[in-house]
Amino acid sequence: MPTLRIILICLPIAISVGINVPAGSQTGAGPDAILATMNRLSIELPMGVARVESVRKPLEELGREPCDQDAIANLGRALEKAGYRREAATAQVRYSETCGGHAPSLRSAVNVLLTLSDYEGAAKVASDLIKLEPFNDNGYYLRALAYDRGGLPKKAIDDYVTAIELFGDKGKISSVGYLAMARNYERLNQFCDAILPIEAWVSLNPARNDTTQTRTIVADYTAKGGCAAAVGKEEVFKIPPPHGTVKVPVAINGVRGNLILDTGATFVTLTAMFAQKAKVQVDQDSRVRLHTANGTTEGKRGRAATIQLRSLQAKDVPIVVQTDVKQAPGDGSDGLLGMSFLSRFRVSIDAQAVTVSNRKSK
Repeated sequence: MPTLRIILICLPIAISVGINVPAGSQTGAGPDAILATMNRLSIELPMGVARVESVRKPLEELGREPCDQDAIANLGRALEKAGYRREAATAQVRYSETCGGHAPSLRSAVNVLLTLSDYEGAAKVASDLIKLEPFNDNGYYLRALAYDRGGLPKKAIDDYVTAIELFGDKGKISSVGYLAMARNYERLNQFCDAILPIEAWVSLNPARNDTTQTRTIVADYTAKGGCAAAVGKEEVFKIPPPHGTVKVPVAINGVRGNLILDTGATFVTLTAMFAQKAKVQVDQDSRVRLHTANGTTEGKRGRAATIQLRSLQAKDVPIVVQTDVKQAPGDGSDGLLGMSFLSRFRVSIDAQAVTVSNRKSK
């Protein structure tokens, strides 16, 4: 009997322990597991912060599922809110590295680093984002902001150009990138070049964008740079059926060629072969991406001393020279006649023709 009584007393204790163990595990992962997740994300947090539910929960989720996209997004937001912004950026970058590349995490990290004024770090992470999404405008725009704020105007201009060129629907694009590009040209004392992005913005929708502000900016840059006015008479170019491609005769630095008239191109774009023949200036340190009818191509910014289209002439015209031979025009043209030339004139298009005329002519 005494032995039986001992067994009866022990059984409830054993049952009680069996119930309490799982219940205790429901309070979340222990400190070691949370520390392991933080180590994997290359961050250090005071345990008081790590135990806050909004931080602890995504850390636990990432412990169970290391590549949980919702969890890393929630962790980033929680760390930012708690004032641990550097850790938020670091965790998201590390997450992308260990999970095969994750653009949303990198995008979030860049924005955090910009707010921390870590422009070098922001540019580096934006470059990683560009590697993941080489044909998306956002990565280039974010890197342009980093270069812009970090005092690297030439690199900023390259990326603003690329971001604008890769933007899908120009009708919906804001003026922010154009104005920023102009400011960076201004920092380089290239006041005449600073006019280009403003005029390109106006040309997208003159009824909306030709404002007192844009006219004042252009007038100010023109005065500061002593910019030569474009000259010439009205010229009409018929639109041939069926594709409507208008190929026009030009002379660049006195060298004759044929370019496709393209009001959707921000820059006059030349093939490398024709650019060499015309002896245009090329900034070898420059690198931009352009969206053309033949696809996305790479190039370098430069300038032509003169571009002549029949009677119409403009001087000191910013251009881009294509460096991607595979994407060069296959129609016998020498490139595109874009807005860095056309925006200096009045351009009107109807079903039959494109008319280009001096702005001062009536």
